[in-house]
Amino acid sequence: MRLRATLIGFTAILMWSFLALFTAASGKVPPFQLSAICFAIGSVPGILVLVLNPSRIALLKQPAKVWITGIAGLFGYHFLYFTALRNAPAVEAGLIAYLWPLLIVVGSALLPGERLRWYHVVGALAGLCGTS
Repeated sequence: MRLRATLIGFTAILMWSFLALFTAASGKVPPFQLSAICFAIGSVPGILVLVLNPSRIALLKQPAKVWITGIAGLFGYHFLYFTALRNAPAVEAGLIAYLWPLLIVVGSALLPGERLRWYHVVGALAGLCGTS
């Protein structure tokens, strides 16, 4: 079970690390269209899982506000991210791309039942060293 969690975390880091590179390589595709294309591609594995295991469709039953918040949040975040990387100078774009994960690590300590631990600080400092 730990290996699976580690592999899932590794693939998340891998995808994140390519996001800025692929955004820059996308040329002049408008950010809204780029978001739509990415979500269309990203939904294919989920659709395949549902086709192969239809019983999972029951897991999708959520209140409308959960769907609206989730979709609007993810789509809006990526639209703004693509827009920022497209319009920002190189240094500022690098800061956008590489500093927000540090805020996520430190911000995770604010979740209920969590507190800022030494490994949050060490992880944030290690990431900060990688931005220079």
